[in-house]
Amino acid sequence: MRRLIGRSKRAYKPPPPRHEWLTAACAVLIAALAGGCAQDGASAPTAPLLAFGRTGMGPGEFSYPRAAVLGSDELVRIVDKAARIQSYSLDGGFLRDWKTPEMQAGMPTGLGADNEGRIYVADTHYARVLIYDSQGRLLEKFGSFGTGPGQFGLPTDVAVARDGCLYVSEYGVNDRVSKFTPQHEWLFSFGGKDAGQAALRRPQSLLVAPDDTVWVADACNHRICHFDAAGRFLGSIGKPGRGSGELRFPYGLDRLSDGSFVVAEFGNNRVQRFDSSGRSLGVWGTPGRGPGQLAYPWAVAALPADRVLIVDSGNNRVQVIDGLARSTWRSPE
Repeated sequence: MRRLIGRSKRAYKPPPPRHEWLTAACAVLIAALAGGCAQDGASAPTAPLLAFGRTGMGPGEFSYPRAAVLGSDELVRIVDKAARIQSYSLDGGFLRDWKTPEMQAGMPTGLGADNEGRIYVADTHYARVLIYDSQGRLLEKFGSFGTGPGQFGLPTDVAVARDGCLYVSEYGVNDRVSKFTPQHEWLFSFGGKDAGQAALRRPQSLLVAPDDTVWVADACNHRICHFDAAGRFLGSIGKPGRGSGELRFPYGLDRLSDGSFVVAEFGNNRVQRFDSSGRSLGVWGTPGRGPGQLAYPWAVAALPADRVLIVDSGNNRVQVIDGLARSTWRSPE
């Protein structure tokens, strides 16, 4: 296992945009009310299989990483608040990086990948999607700011279906998910403010399942929503809280080979696993800075052999766990 590297007090960390500062501040307050960074009697966290990264702007360093995706080439891409997309091997080795064209207004929060080797970037504060090849060369971009068909407020994630159609989630003025053809033509949107029980509040992460249904991390409603390929609401799992099956600001979402889901809970400083019916199978991580501890985890990505990569944002690192091992998961305290 790689040695965990702590945060550097000297590293400069750029201030977040105001709306993100408010979101983070709310999560900090929630964590403090829930017990801060340690709990008396809490079980010791299980150590990760692998951990890499530290605070900084160089290769293998992060400035608040916020999304990760496994590409068809079995390389992991991670984006941080410096608008850098870094490529890593599965053992955590740094390979290359690139930056988005602009970053003055804000930085990306989501990454997607397709079977052709392309990497999709939800360029949040520029209301667009950027498409790169596996080497980081910009191929295409689409989207503009607005509330109309095919326009975005603040896009958060991109997911690619088997047929090449794209789903893009967004929050702010729209709070919805839009579906596009492989040629990036708008088809329809769902989950908007007028969608009743299906209405989304900051849909932060997307997952297209093998049955072509869509799962959405509905962050500010503290649940995971399920839609069919036509955007019809099928149900949800989770409710606000810290107990088993409860969620607080679920930001990241991915699926393991047995059909279970792993969810990064930004507000609870943990990752929770659910079976395909929505029953909780346990949690991993406790609040803190040490091995097996988390500080505002933003994203998860399923890796080969059902390992789970966790973007440990507040600690400027990545931790990897065994997603199917029973010993990984514990009951919430």
